[in-house]
Amino acid sequence: MPFLIVTGDGKNLPVTLKKNGATFTIDPAAVVKAAVVSVDHTESLSSTVTCDNAATGADWANSLVVVPLSAAVTGAIDVIGDVLLEIQVTEPGGDPETWFVTGEIVQGHVS
Repeated sequence: MPFLIVTGDGKNLPVTLKKNGATFTIDPAAVVKAAVVSVDHTESLSSTVTCDNAATGADWANSLVVVPLSAAVTGAIDVIGDVLLEIQVTEPGGDPETWFVTGEIVQGHVS
């Protein structure tokens, strides 16, 4: 499901990751990181954030992560339009696995 980010707004984005169309268990000791990137995968548009298995709404037992994007992170994005949210999960002792979720950045104006 696509997401919408308004620049300058803080947002916690819930994302259910799937392998072969099914949810899976993410080890609580896994490292889960995310960043907003360009649609062509050539540019990181935000700083990297770390997802917490104890975040409100997260359910790593069912591969649901919550990506915390602060107002400072979204305010620093200088691209408007279609983007991807890149999420990387590294299980203890394993290799990283990466997912991409489509989204859109729109300019915020109210302050």
